[in-house]
Amino acid sequence: MKTPLRRKILLYSSSLLIVLIVTMLVYVNYQAERFVDQRIASDIEQGRARIKQADEDRIGTLKLTAGLVASLPGLKASLSTDTGTVRDFLSYYQQQYTVAQLLIVLDTAGRVVARTDTPELTPVPADLDVGIIKTSSGAYHVAKMPAEAGGTLFGYVIAGALVDDNFARALHERGNGEIVIVGETVLGSNLSRANLPWQTRADWEAAVGADVAPRTISVDNESYEAVATLLGKESGIRPLAVIMQSHDRAMAPYRGIQVGLLILGLIAAIVGVATSAVLARNVTSPVAKLVEGTQQVAAGNFDYRLDVHSTDEIGDLASSFNTMMRGLRERADMQKFVSLSTVEMIQSRTNKKVSAGEKVVLTIFFSDMRGFTAMTEHRTPEETVKLLNTCLSLQAEKVKKFHGDIDKYVGDEVVAIFQGEDMELNAIRCAVEIHSAVEQFNASSPDVGLIHLGIGIVTGEVILGSIGSEDRLDYTIIGSNVNLCSRLCSKAGPGETLLAASTYKRVKSLVAAQKIEPLQVKGFTDPIPVYRMG
Repeated sequence: MKTPLRRKILLYSSSLLIVLIVTMLVYVNYQAERFVDQRIASDIEQGRARIKQADEDRIGTLKLTAGLVASLPGLKASLSTDTGTVRDFLSYYQQQYTVAQLLIVLDTAGRVVARTDTPELTPVPADLDVGIIKTSSGAYHVAKMPAEAGGTLFGYVIAGALVDDNFARALHERGNGEIVIVGETVLGSNLSRANLPWQTRADWEAAVGADVAPRTISVDNESYEAVATLLGKESGIRPLAVIMQSHDRAMAPYRGIQVGLLILGLIAAIVGVATSAVLARNVTSPVAKLVEGTQQVAAGNFDYRLDVHSTDEIGDLASSFNTMMRGLRERADMQKFVSLSTVEMIQSRTNKKVSAGEKVVLTIFFSDMRGFTAMTEHRTPEETVKLLNTCLSLQAEKVKKFHGDIDKYVGDEVVAIFQGEDMELNAIRCAVEIHSAVEQFNASSPDVGLIHLGIGIVTGEVILGSIGSEDRLDYTIIGSNVNLCSRLCSKAGPGETLLAASTYKRVKSLVAAQKIEPLQVKGFTDPIPVYRMG
């Protein structure tokens, strides 16, 4: 299937433009993704470091709080009382030191004397100095400090702070991203726990690892880069703190830019395609005219002219085409005055001397109008030429039909030649159809007057060559057989065709002709045998 040039230009230029726009958008998206990924990776690493530091800072603060409570003068005296009194003492100072959400007093043997979170004396790990412990009221960061008086140890004080949503929100507010702290259950988070995909440390650790490179996870249909780190010390439980940075939210500003670029790209694509269409039309319209012109040339119409006014190469091409058409038109007009044999001679003998002659055997055809001079005495020149051209055109059509070639027109006389294997039979058939066509013309145009032709046909050797001066040549036939054919034509009566014996002998089994008395012809010593048709 042929694709029009306009469609090709539009397709290629539009495709190139769209590819460039898409490439730009892809590149911008790639750079935005790369920048966001680098920033998130940096933020997460900084967040992990800040969480570790926050863990240490919280332990340090709890140490100070435990030390302050342990140094209170009334602590040693309260230990000599009952558990309720000690617990009341601790609760009072817990209100003073709000950092401590849990206070526990131990004796020198490490047994719990009192604790603020429960009346029960639930024991704590004996080897725990700092870390995280799990109680009935939640998980706590804790720090243990000795209680001394005069250099004598009389017990220990443990200060604790809850690991809960408030702690997670405090970490989040310090710029650490979204925070989830998880142990056997979720201990704390600044996100809604119902939207979290996992609820235990084991599940989270399987998803994001612990103290490894960031991983991509999905939480509540939002993409996050996540990394996890362990809280606390080896002597206690080790909850997992997960830091998450939203990739979607980080990309949001760039999405706006991308949408803007996409809109601009679509506008550019529409404008580009429209421009390409106009360009394709401007380029291909003259080309289409040129194609139409070549088709007109192929059809033999040399009057076609390209109407292109552009000043570029297309205009130059159109101008050259019009010049070529003018030359072809002039050549076609000249060929009307030149016989086909002359044209073939020029085409086939460009490397030979034009004036060279050669002997050939062919069939010569002469026809002449009878009484034409009398018919034209009372006609205008225009009417005379029109009538003559009608009669000559009628004969030329039949000559061409039977593969002959008009050698020349001499007034109302036609000289034609026939060559090839059936040249005699073709010439005779041509003569028969010419007489028939003339009779039909007479019947259809009675007001013109009766037209009759006499025809002579001779087959024999002639000289075919260029006859004339150096600057005006006529490629024609000469010789005695040409003269004989002319004489036979003049001897033929209206509607008759005279054949020379040389022609009749070749077709006598195919043509009915009557032998007549030999004719004494000017230029020939002996009478000429002749056969008559018609």
